[in-house]
Amino acid sequence: MLAAQSFVGPAIDWYRLSNILVILGGALVLLLVGSLTPKWPRGMYALGTTVTTGASAVLTALLWRDLGDGQSISLVGNALTLDHFGLLSTFVMTVSVLLVSLVVNDHLEREGEDGPEVYGLMLSALIGGIIMVLANDLLVLFLGLETLSLAFYLMVASSRKRSTSGEAGLKYFILGGFASAFFLYGIALIFGVAGSTNLPKVADGLARLNVGSSDSMILAGVALLLVGFAFKVSLVPFHVWTPDVYQGAPTPITALMASVGKVAAFSALARVFLTGLSGRADDWAPAIYALAVVTLVVGSVVAVVQTDVKRMLAYSSISHAGFILVGLEAATHSSNPDAVLGLSSISSYLFIYSLLVIGTFAVASAVVSEGEATLDS
Repeated sequence: MLAAQSFVGPAIDWYRLSNILVILGGALVLLLVGSLTPKWPRGMYALGTTVTTGASAVLTALLWRDLGDGQSISLVGNALTLDHFGLLSTFVMTVSVLLVSLVVNDHLEREGEDGPEVYGLMLSALIGGIIMVLANDLLVLFLGLETLSLAFYLMVASSRKRSTSGEAGLKYFILGGFASAFFLYGIALIFGVAGSTNLPKVADGLARLNVGSSDSMILAGVALLLVGFAFKVSLVPFHVWTPDVYQGAPTPITALMASVGKVAAFSALARVFLTGLSGRADDWAPAIYALAVVTLVVGSVVAVVQTDVKRMLAYSSISHAGFILVGLEAATHSSNPDAVLGLSSISSYLFIYSLLVIGTFAVASAVVSEGEATLDS
């Protein structure tokens, strides 16, 4: 009988989750303090965010040190997996939030806004991003994706003195909702074929299928997953939201989206397609080829004709997404001797790109504060 069955929860390794728990605690404290003491000095929020992300970065480095070469550890009932690829992405995102938090305070002061909730939302977005890069299950990945996205929606629309901020937030929310729906429907189709949402089990389930069986459902599921990811990383033709949202959002938040958002989405994309869907690489690899070429060409060409600095940086970000996708293509086939290098190139590119894009948008933030952010002004 159901009443006689006892539920046994998954074992929790608190130490290996410590970097996430520190950020969660920091986010809750900042949001609680912001709601109860709105007159708390704004600099204290920045300090709290810096301390929280700094501590999490140190814990992430310690977890990296304790992990052997090529070793991966399953956490929380195989919902998350701890490996060097995921930890490096986690470290990059954590450092990115730390750097952006140093810029946000000056931006809010120049704009004459309080915005204490922004710091808690930044940490909330970081939690979602970490869940995405460590997720070993499609549903867990979706939860992380939505946590990241919801925080971004609110931060994009957080400027009360700029009408373009609210417009950008609404546009991002509506289009992001469609992308999430496509992604979730893709998960449902993959589950219907493979019988699981756990990535290793998805790979095993697809490998056991007879040749030609359920091909249409598999292809539809893979296509919908790819559409969802393509929206999040701004691949052409799913990039149309990017210039408008980047232009309308507060500049530090744009830097956060361009760094943390891309690292999280690309890392999750690589894990899903190289772990769960690797056996169907012949089906999705041509689409990756096409998206990479079109994205880097369109992004580079259209960026040249922009007069607004933030729109130019948006198209530059789109172009970079195409270059990063080339690394995924190199890592597609395990028989390829450069497969490991392809995955390493993604991590290296994302690390360098995140640091540079934050610095670039920090300069853009200073330019915007002095006048119109146009190249001909």
